[in-house]
Amino acid sequence: MGCVAAGASVAAAAIAGASAPRAQFHDFACHHAVSPISRRISVWAVMRPVPGTRKLEERWVLLSRTTPGGAFTAVSGNNLGSWKSPSNPTLGQQPGDVWELYKYVSDLAAPAAYRLQATFRWLGDHDRVLATTQRTTPMCMQPELRPDLAVQSIVVEAIPDKPTKDRYVATIVNNGATRAGPFLVSFAPGGGLPVTNRLVSHLRAHGQLVESFVGPACSTTSATTVTADPDGQVNDYNRSNNQLTAVCTAAPTPSSGAADRRSERRVGAPAGR
Repeated sequence: MGCVAAGASVAAAAIAGASAPRAQFHDFACHHAVSPISRRISVWAVMRPVPGTRKLEERWVLLSRTTPGGAFTAVSGNNLGSWKSPSNPTLGQQPGDVWELYKYVSDLAAPAAYRLQATFRWLGDHDRVLATTQRTTPMCMQPELRPDLAVQSIVVEAIPDKPTKDRYVATIVNNGATRAGPFLVSFAPGGGLPVTNRLVSHLRAHGQLVESFVGPACSTTSATTVTADPDGQVNDYNRSNNQLTAVCTAAPTPSSGAADRRSERRVGAPAGR
């Protein structure tokens, strides 16, 4: 997971009932979004003093797991893992004091599951620990909602009466959960020849389209590639599958003066990166 952004806002109140819980969570929220920066887990934490309290403290940890059923592990980030106290150092010294803190962490990677965990600590005179307790939020599942464009295959077809040309039929798919577009599909025949770009207005989630290009006859000595979104206009979460290189089979050695035209199908293979 990349860098997370963690923050908190604080509200203090007084006159709480003596029977109210000393530490609790409320208003837990799990915000989903296509853009990672907008994905967020948040909760309000409430802390009240125990008898003899001189200082209130909280320490927050973000727990994450990327494998279903796997163990949760702590994630580093700003404002996580260190003890924090109210901005008013006397808050908690009166029996009716209440410290409310809104804690959130954004910029969450996906797919993954998250939990916020807080350790509450009450300190007395000379920073003696009077009590500690821990609370953990429900799970926040963050699905990957971005598009995932991929060049799935390239089929090379002979063109009748054009021995120096082939047709390259590329299948482009969107494996992601949201539509992609507009974006370009580029055809690079190699050998220093010009690149052809074709504009695609959109491709729906889990959809596919076929683009056909005419280029030089496929050769094992020249790499012909097709790339989806070469300019990076789409917020694509996996760009490693955006390009594919056509795989060519060598033409049979002619037994007469005229070379036989090959007509077999050739399926592309991932380009080296």
